[in-house]
Order: sequence, then structure tokens, then C-alpha cells
Amino acid sequence: MPAPPKTIIRPNTYYHIYNRGVNRRTIFREEDDFLRFWSLLKKWMEPVGQVFSYALMRDHFHLTVGMYATSKLPPELLRKPHTLGNTFGHLQNAYAMYFNKKYRTVSGLFEKSYERKEITSAQYFRHLVVYHHRNPVKHGAVTDFRYYRWTSYQEYSNPQVESFIDVDLGFQKFGGRQAFFAAHQTDVPLARMLDTDLEFTG
Repeated sequence: MPAPPKTIIRPNTYYHIYNRGVNRRTIFREEDDFLRFWSLLKKWMEPVGQVFSYALMRDHFHLTVGMYATSKLPPELLRKPHTLGNTFGHLQNAYAMYFNKKYRTVSGLFEKSYERKEITSAQYFRHLVVYHHRNPVKHGAVTDFRYYRWTSYQEYSNPQVESFIDVDLGFQKFGGRQAFFAAHQTDVPLARMLDTDLEFTG
């Protein structure tokens, strides 16, 4: 059977964006690699929407994003249905070019075109942010997610960390700062959310 069509990225909508390396290969080898992806994420997202959470792991990444309303988007990104979604393809391609040049590789870096799931409820949104922040514990990178550098939790919890996330808006979506941090005390498996049909549950 043919694969179902990809979800179209639309204005004024929230998404879970994710991908991993081909055959689970490492896509972040050094600290500079994480930093480059973070910088590219900032570059490509600033014109089109907001990032509410991210988790950059050794062989995969997760993003929670909200796309701007039509009135705030550049007109050239609205001419065709898939043009806005190309933002995430450009992000991956830019990082893959950096990676291949740095490590002298020529093969594909990512497993496939990026995956995307529309976020359809406030509960799903909140659980997804928490899941991303706790992801390093799930994969054994750390024993306490609060001390893993490459998730957006650092930007929410430490005002001295450079950030491009609207932290106040993120807190607001949880019902306030206190509620945001309280929500992180419970590890919510992804399978309990609406995202139960993920092909990749990293």
C-alpha cells in the first residue's frame, strides 16, 4: 500500500517535528554539532513561527513548534501548500551539509524527510514539551533531565542561558511558571498521548 500523504504544515497550527539519523547513526558527535543545529533552528524558525521545546539527542531530535498566523508570514511562503513546511527540510539540509563537510562524509544523514504530527489539544502540547525535556533520561544520556544541556529545559529554567524561545508564553501555556515545573515531575510516556501512531518513538 502507498504511504499516506504527509501532513501539510499550515499557518497558525502547532506541530511535533522529529527525525533521526539513517540506521540510527550519530548526527551529533561533538558539542559544536549541537550548537550548529541549535543556531540553524533559530535561523530557519524565526521568520515562520516559534519553538516551544526541543530535544537534541545523539541520533535524533524532537521539536514542538507553532507556526505564525498568515498575516505574520512572508507572502512567498504561502504561494504553494508545501512551501511553509519546506522550512524544516531546509533546516535538515543545512545541517547535513555542515555535518558532511566537517566529517568528510557523503551519504545521507537523516533517515527520511522529517516527520510531523499536528498537535490537536492543549494537553497533548503540554505532555509533548515535558516528554522532550525528559527524553535524555529515557535514552540514558543523563540520570537527571535537568542537567542535560541540549533541551529547551535549560532555556526555561536558567535565565542566563541564551534563548530564542518565548519562555513567558511557554509558561503561560502551562498555566504559569510554577505549573510548568510541576508538570515536569511526572514522566509521561509518549504512547499515552494522541501521538500513538508514531513510526519513530525515539
